[in-house]
Amino acid sequence: MKGSIAQKITLTIVAVAVGGIVLAGLMANVAWEWNFRRYLSSVEVEQNQKILEALVELYSEEDAWSDVRHQVMQMGMTSGTQIRLYDQGGVLVIDSLPRMMMGRHGRRWQLAQEQRGLVQTYALEVADKKVGTVEITRLGQWGLWSPEALVFRRGVLLTAAGTGLVTVVVAIFAGSALARRMTVRLERLTRAAEKLGQGEVHADMAVEGDDELALLGLTMDRLAGRLSEQDRLRKKLTSDISHELRTPLATIQSYLEAFRDGVLPMDGRNLAAVLEESDRLARLVDDLQELSGAEPTGKRVELQAIELNGFLTREAALARPLFAQKGIELAFALGEVPVVVAADEAMLLKVLRNLLSNAHKYTAEGGKVELLTFATGEEAGFLVRDNGLGMEAEHLPHIFERFYRADQSRTRGTGGSGIGLAIVQELVLSMGGRVEVESEPGRGSLFRITLEATTMKLRSAVRAAGG
Repeated sequence: MKGSIAQKITLTIVAVAVGGIVLAGLMANVAWEWNFRRYLSSVEVEQNQKILEALVELYSEEDAWSDVRHQVMQMGMTSGTQIRLYDQGGVLVIDSLPRMMMGRHGRRWQLAQEQRGLVQTYALEVADKKVGTVEITRLGQWGLWSPEALVFRRGVLLTAAGTGLVTVVVAIFAGSALARRMTVRLERLTRAAEKLGQGEVHADMAVEGDDELALLGLTMDRLAGRLSEQDRLRKKLTSDISHELRTPLATIQSYLEAFRDGVLPMDGRNLAAVLEESDRLARLVDDLQELSGAEPTGKRVELQAIELNGFLTREAALARPLFAQKGIELAFALGEVPVVVAADEAMLLKVLRNLLSNAHKYTAEGGKVELLTFATGEEAGFLVRDNGLGMEAEHLPHIFERFYRADQSRTRGTGGSGIGLAIVQELVLSMGGRVEVESEPGRGSLFRITLEATTMKLRSAVRAAGG
């Protein structure tokens, strides 16, 4: 797999480099050859024009083609061309090639005749009068291409091929280096992921760089941290449940052993103590079941528009006698405008009752608990504020954890299981909201439930819990 990834990356880079070089080379070659042909053609036209001008000048001086035969022969030899002159009647009067083949350079022109350029025909005019026609053919060429031009062309092609070869070699080395760098980092992430799969949540997954692989490593590190925290919470939850179950079970067991051994009489007072511990076990089981039902495990949440002023008024009226028994004032002031949120009524009712129960437990006799609503833009909700015992700031980040106790003895003395606030958080998150807390020792606590604000026109909507 490791070699396969490296090879694929290298081959991809090389293929892209080769493809780009070939495509660029073809396009450059077509463009260069087209422009170079234009250049050769313009040079040939320019040279032929000079021959024409010279022929017209010679004819003007002699007034007959037969008198310029020698000069035409000499012109053909010096320019390397075959010049064929025709008079007004189209009769050939001068051909420079036969004369050029005579003498010691004759063999050269015979060989050059085998490589002939394009034949160019021009009309000869003197004083606006046509005096003949001339055919000019360059010798020693393949069409427009002279030997010198062909050598130049070959050199350009060889240079381009060499450059392309060097580029391919560089691409191979660069691709191999990049592939090695990537695969080394992938190997490290793979090893870390394997350790994570084996339960080693403290594996270091960070990799150097600032690209996607580095971001992946950082994300996996965060995942490992979350898994480590979840593992800690799982162990703590197991320990706390065991501790919560052990205390009432130990009490019940001790009473039963005392009844069996005759140490304690099985009277109403002792049986009431056993029944109280069994009730405590039943409440703990009920709380655990409620927490399990509050967790967002894909259950459907029925969102509907709930007007909080009326909702809280009804619940406050039901809870007020319980608070009055302890001498606690439960106050709720109606807002001037309706405050409407999108929530599941059954879940919202559990949230409110848990918060009121929490405030009732930790507010002393003669204290006060307040219910307030608020609305800010797209959000709305309610507050539960008490002037009870309050909590230290160090406990606030943990109070929504299962079985967490800011004061172990005080919480157990109230009969609480330590999971009421965990239930509140799970339910609020299931409805797409959030719960926040503020508290100071001796000054009480404030719990803020924030949900999505809506209007009474909202139809019942269904969403997956945790979705």
